[in-house]
Amino acid sequence: MIGDQLIIKPYHLPPARAIYSLVKSRLNANKQVINISGESGSGKSTLAMALRSVLEENGHQCFIFHMDDYFRLPPTSNHIQRLSDINYVGTQEVNLQLLQDHVDAFLKGVENLEKPLIHYRENEIRTELADLKGVDILITEGTYTSLLQNILTKVFLTRDYKMSYEDRLKRGRDPIEPFIEDVLQIEHLIIKKHMDLADILVDDEYNVKVNN
Repeated sequence: MIGDQLIIKPYHLPPARAIYSLVKSRLNANKQVINISGESGSGKSTLAMALRSVLEENGHQCFIFHMDDYFRLPPTSNHIQRLSDINYVGTQEVNLQLLQDHVDAFLKGVENLEKPLIHYRENEIRTELADLKGVDILITEGTYTSLLQNILTKVFLTRDYKMSYEDRLKRGRDPIEPFIEDVLQIEHLIIKKHMDLADILVDDEYNVKVNN
């Protein structure tokens, strides 16, 4: 995701450490995948980076697949498509099958993989070579990634788009306008059903608990 600035802050590390504490007994010599999902602006990407940091502190080698790189259209084009047909909003915007194929390739031991790479400012979908040699933990993160299969643990951030309003203002990636809020409401109605798929929940105060 070229052009998207993410910074790990101190409050991101405690939930990452709590997640690691819950999954570490299940980590072994095999390649495994941890998924982080939730609404736009809930903190998925930053938590994924914090979790990678914690895992690497504990001897693991990690790589992150961001769902945003798997959108079928680049950002501006995707926004235009939404404007022309708001029913376009949803899982159909994303090539989840390709992301699943890349997850499965990692699990099978593929060491070099060509994946899409979104460039926000240029409104382009480029490609990059993911160097997976030595990687034992893959982290996937994104709005709809709870639908992926062959995942060791699924983490869901419960903050909704209303709770994340101020953070989205500061991030400044998407304009804050009525149409965008309509999009986020549609996403909210889709994603809230995915909470039941999660093994671990992270609430709006970054408290971590097992999803019973």
